[in-house]
Amino acid sequence: MKTTPAVGLLVAFAIAAVIGAVVWAAIRGQGKDYLLAEEADRSVVADYCRLVGEGSFAEAWERCLTASYREEVPREKFVAAHEKRRAEVGALTGCRLLRADLSRNLFSKTRELHLLYELTYPGRVEREYAKVDDADGSWRIEGTYHLNAGETYDFLLW
Repeated sequence: MKTTPAVGLLVAFAIAAVIGAVVWAAIRGQGKDYLLAEEADRSVVADYCRLVGEGSFAEAWERCLTASYREEVPREKFVAAHEKRRAEVGALTGCRLLRADLSRNLFSKTRELHLLYELTYPGRVEREYAKVDDADGSWRIEGTYHLNAGETYDFLLW
């Protein structure tokens, strides 16, 4: 069965319309994703950075980390690791959100954000990542990471 050029043109327009709709939806969704990132930043990461900067490591462990993180890393180990990091790089004095990537788990409806931060320490600035999720009912930190040369994330306490 032969098709006419008009049918081919119609199919091409239909494909272009579908691609356009997908791109439009993706771009439109990015704004909402960034609003979620700002919410997570305000509700948990800013608090975490403030508490860590003040040296209130046990309180940061209690208030800002996911239940799974707290099950994996006991409070005493978390506090000791933070004290060691503080002795090495100094106190965290600033934390600024630079970029956010959102993913969703379709089976559990958990939202996960990978957030890039600019962290300020005395005499130095670092760019590091935090992974937050809402599996516990509100935004909590699941881990803090450094992007290594192999484009994979290594755990890094900050």
